[in-house]
Parts: sequence; C-alpha cells; structure tokens
Amino acid sequence: MKSLAAEYADFVEHPRYGKGPRLTGLDVTDTPDGTVYCHWHSPVGVRVPGTAVVADVARQRPATLHVTHYFDVRRVCRTCGQSFLFFADEQKYWYEALEFPLEADCLDCAPCRKDEHRLRLIRQRYDALLRETARTDGETLELVECGVLLLESSVFSVKVVPKLRGLLNALSVDLEGPSHSRAHALMSRIDGIAST
Repeated sequence: MKSLAAEYADFVEHPRYGKGPRLTGLDVTDTPDGTVYCHWHSPVGVRVPGTAVVADVARQRPATLHVTHYFDVRRVCRTCGQSFLFFADEQKYWYEALEFPLEADCLDCAPCRKDEHRLRLIRQRYDALLRETARTDGETLELVECGVLLLESSVFSVKVVPKLRGLLNALSVDLEGPSHSRAHALMSRIDGIAST
C-alpha cells in the first residue's frame, strides 16, 4: 500500500495547506435526519477519510440544509487538469469566514485561481485605461502592456493586434529613452504573437 505522502506527491500544492490531506482522525457519515450532513460536493468517493472538520453552521449563510462537517476532497483542476485537494479547513474558511454560499464549489487549483485573479485585475486595468480620454504616454504604454499580457494569456484573440500596434505607432514618434525601448519590446512581443 502506498504511503500517504506518495499517494499525494503529484497533487498541486496549496500555498497555505500543502498538498497532502490534513488528518484529523474524524470520520462521519450523513444521517437521514440531517443532524450530520456533509457537503453535496463531497460524496464518499472523493472524500479523504479521517479529515473531517466540524462546521460552525451559525457562521454559514442561510441555507435549506446546513453543512455540519467538511472533508478534504480530491479534485481535478478544470484549467490545468492536475489533481489537487479542496481542504476541509479551506472550505471552513470559504463558507464561514468569507461567507460564500454553500452552493459555491472549488473547480480550480490554487495557482490557477491566483492566475485567474491576476488576469481579471489586468483586464480591469486595461478597460479603465481604454476608457481614459486623455492618456499620458506612460498610460498608453501600460494599456498596450496589459493588452499584450491578455493576448499572451489567450484572454484576447489576435483581433486586438491592430489596435495595440496602432496605439504604439501613434506613440513611437514622441518616445525617447526607456519609454522608446519599452515600446519597441512591446511591438516585438506583438509581432511574435501575430506570427504564430
């Protein structure tokens, strides 16, 4: 039989909780009267035995049926396809401290969630700069840089390439020194993406 560490060696590591299960020694099963109810997203086949954590139902959002226990559960990230654990302690934090609704589920590993959050912030900055009517040269370079990052991350399609090139071409005649070098580097990145 494999050791616990070996069994979870290929799982994605969570920055706070690690990669292997956090054993508590507690196991429970759902009861017909609902006094023990484990989360719907944690059926017996994906639960890690011995990892149950008692929930504080008073801290959960109002629900038809409150979750009384959380388990570490095995997941496969929908973004990168790697296995990871949605930890019982992480669920407790989500549903009790952050007050996420009990319907919320974790579908991506922590690194992919972090990357998605980073891209969302870049997109918000791009949109804000795009709406700006009187951008400075530095802000226009930042706008293009955000666009290139979103293009490289496949958030944007190559349809934005002419817009990004146009923004840079309009600037390049006025830019000097580091700004000129930055614009040139951005144009090279755009050309590299456009040629693939």
